[in-house]
Amino acid sequence: MMANRHNRRQRKKLRIGEFQELGFSVSAALRVPLDDSDRDALIDVLLDDCIERNGLLFGGGINEMLDGFVTSDTRRGSATEQQRQAVLVWLHARPEFDAVTVGPLTDAWYGHN
Repeated sequence: MMANRHNRRQRKKLRIGEFQELGFSVSAALRVPLDDSDRDALIDVLLDDCIERNGLLFGGGINEMLDGFVTSDTRRGSATEQQRQAVLVWLHARPEFDAVTVGPLTDAWYGHN
């Protein structure tokens, strides 16, 4: 989609051009399998201490691994490189996770799987 072919209202509605929103993918393997209650507790800690504390939203889950996509929690906002780094540092510091991967900032609407 070319931003110059749309007027400002269309670019805003399509979230392109100056209205593009960025996010990033996250994945990490669990070092040991967790039962349902431990997995629920881990996702609560992830959301409280990492995602929400950094002004972010997370879409995904944890089964054998953590897998998801992170965006800004502000309307019409983008995740920043500082937020991406904060998530990376937090995941590396947690003993439950191994093989942590935090992807680059990408278009949250059109640039990720």
